[in-house]
Amino acid sequence: MAIKLETGLDLAHNSTLRAEVANLLRKQILDGEIPSGTRLIETEIASQLGVSRMPVREALRMLESEGLINSVPRKGLIVAEYTEEDIREYYTIREALEVCAIKIVIDKITKDEIHELECYCRRAEDARLAGDRDEVCKWTGRFNDRLYDCCGMPRLKEQIKNTHKYLRTFRFTSFKEPSRTAQALREHEEILRLVAEKDYEGAARATSVHLRDSMEMYLKLWRQRKDPQN
Repeated sequence: MAIKLETGLDLAHNSTLRAEVANLLRKQILDGEIPSGTRLIETEIASQLGVSRMPVREALRMLESEGLINSVPRKGLIVAEYTEEDIREYYTIREALEVCAIKIVIDKITKDEIHELECYCRRAEDARLAGDRDEVCKWTGRFNDRLYDCCGMPRLKEQIKNTHKYLRTFRFTSFKEPSRTAQALREHEEILRLVAEKDYEGAARATSVHLRDSMEMYLKLWRQRKDPQN
């Protein structure tokens, strides 16, 4: 297993070494760079990062408490493997939260915020046309984060943010399918159009459709990875 050192991490100036290591590992797990089922060996990670074992051990404990890694008897610490039930549960929670939030967004969003979100949609589409999946993920992530910032409810936004964190690896995998990428971006544009038109029911329905389509595509790719013969 190779842990890649990256200089572009968005770390707070006062973050501890433990937090930096945890952020690095978390990002690579959620991006799929460290696959499910990978064994994480404390001494190897410390050696590759050039740090002592203590911050690595503490970082791994943090990730274990978040459910990203599991302690398996006779195997050690393993990157968590999701079941189909886990995936459906995460998407169900996300759908319930976002359908609730989108109606609140409609009441509070400003014209400037709508224009900003339209810009994110255009940048994501430009990235798709350029074949840059990382940029597509970046701009769709910003779209989702900014859209629900507009609800003005920090606790609701925090709950949505938590689901986005754990679904990040699902979204990245889904965007390996070009047709899904194009469809997802169209769905974002449609949700934003309905928000601008203050169509409460239409926006809620479009949000549900978008998330269910995303889930079904991810499950299709997940099953193919689990059983390549089918």
